[in-house]
This record gives sequence, structure tokens and C-alpha cells, in this order.
Amino acid sequence: MAAQHNYSTSSKSNIIPLRAVIKDYAWGIRGLDSRVARFALESGIIDEVDPDTPYAELWIGTHPSGPTTLRDGTTLEQSVGGQLPFLFKVLSAGKALSIQAHPCKERARDLHRSNPANYVDDNHKPELAVALTPFEAMCGFRRLEEIAILIKKHPEFAACISNEAKLGIFLCSQDEDDKREALRALFRSFMSCPKEKSSARLKVLLKRLQREQSCDHVHPHEEPPWERKCARAILRLAQQFPGDAGAMAPFLLNYLLIAPGESFYMAPNEPHAYVAGEIIECMACSDNVVRAGLTPKFKDVDNLVSMLTYSMGGPTI
Repeated sequence: MAAQHNYSTSSKSNIIPLRAVIKDYAWGIRGLDSRVARFALESGIIDEVDPDTPYAELWIGTHPSGPTTLRDGTTLEQSVGGQLPFLFKVLSAGKALSIQAHPCKERARDLHRSNPANYVDDNHKPELAVALTPFEAMCGFRRLEEIAILIKKHPEFAACISNEAKLGIFLCSQDEDDKREALRALFRSFMSCPKEKSSARLKVLLKRLQREQSCDHVHPHEEPPWERKCARAILRLAQQFPGDAGAMAPFLLNYLLIAPGESFYMAPNEPHAYVAGEIIECMACSDNVVRAGLTPKFKDVDNLVSMLTYSMGGPTI
């Protein structure tokens, strides 16, 4: 890891430099390709950039998992007389983050009380993000009509869902509460599919999608762009996380491309997975993440399934 820079104490400036915290998670962008690394270098937080280190996040705030300090070693929390209500981040994603959601305040308190090792604070974590580069993300559930099309088109995906849950999608009324309950049952069924079965179905799916994506394959009909994007996303995620059925998440979640300068808001209890690109984020002061796939970290499928709102449609860009 890069050496820490020692700030000069001779500066008479009224601007007090902050020493942000760098996180080198495995999904980060490596070396100088990462804005996190470049910002850290240019602001004097580090002296050099390691080309093999995945520079994933830069934190400015008072959260205990990454407290910002002043040049004399005083924490920002000590300097301002308490914890800031927000946490600012720069995020550089070289590959997909986990399928996740952040809890509301009530759920966060319960999770922290029952499992403090994995839920380190009792706060919620709504997020506002602005893209610095073209940014790919899965955000929010697809509408039932789209999911129904994908179930019919991809038998490998359909095989990971119970017949009862599939019927619930196809026979669902137009009542919004009924739609949410049908989606909840579908998601619970998919996430409860035994790993041996889902991994085997994923393997078959990937072979078919690879064949269909090849240049010499003739499509039986013109495929809508959103379906092609969905297939390509699955192939990409499966390369990053071999054998993880979470690679089929684009069948369930909206797959978005957000342009530089565009912003979006992720409310608590909404599913998402950032896929690639760089953003700045401002969020409540929390590090609570409930994960369910595309990660080697702790997964908490039961809590994720029970906490989601099951609203449909992506965030407003």
C-alpha cells in the first residue's frame, strides 16, 4: 500500500487540510486509473500510487470505520465537537459491487443490536450519487411485465423460481399491493433456490447467451435493446463472479447507464448493485450494508428479502 504523506506544519493558511481515508476493496480500480488514487495523491494523502492496489473508496467524515483526521492527528469528530450526520465518498468501481440494500433506521437498530459484528452502527444509509464517468448500475426492481417476459424467454432463470411464484407474476392483478406481494414471493423464491441448482442453471444459461451473442448467430426475431443489454450484463457479471447465481440479477433489477454529471438517489430498503465507473456520494453516516450476492463477504439473504419495499422502476436520473 502507498506510504502516507506527512503534511508540512509551516502553512499559515486558514484552510485546514484533511486526511481522508482510502479503502482498497477488491472491486476497486487499480493504480492511477482510479480517481480515488489520483485524488489521494494530488491532495497529499499518499506519496505514491501502487499500480496493483485496488483504490475503491475515499471517505471524508467521522464514521468509526474510516475517521478523517487533521494534519496533527486530531480526528475530524474531535475538531467539530461531534459526529457529522453525513459521510462523503469518492467511489471507483472496476468491477461489480454486491447485490445489496441499506436499512432504514428501525431495521438498522435491530440489525446492530442482534449482529454488531456485521452491522457496525445503528443508522440508516440513504445515498445521493453524482457520476464522474459513465456509470453502470443495477437499481430497483424491474416492472412485473418485464420480469414476466424474461421468465418466459429464459427457462434457466425460470427453473430457479417456484411454480407458485411464477404463477403469481403471470396472474397478478393491477393492484399495486398485489404486484409488490407477487414480486416479494418471486424474489424470495429465486434467492432461496439451492446453490447447486442455481449454479447448474446459470452454467447452461451462459452457454446459450454466449452462443446467441456470437456474431454468426442469427436471431429468430429482433431483440429489444433492453433485453440485449440484460444478456450482456449477465455474461459480464458471471465472468467476475463464477458460479454465483447473483449474475442473473439483471433479470430482476433495472440495468442503468448514468452519464457524467447525472445524479440519482438510493433510498433505504431498495436493492442495487453498482457495476462499473466512478461517482461521488453523500450519504447518512453509516456503513451498514445488507448483501445477498456477487460477493465473498457476509450474505444476509433473509434480512434482505424481508426489508425491501418491492417498489418497481429505477431511480429518477
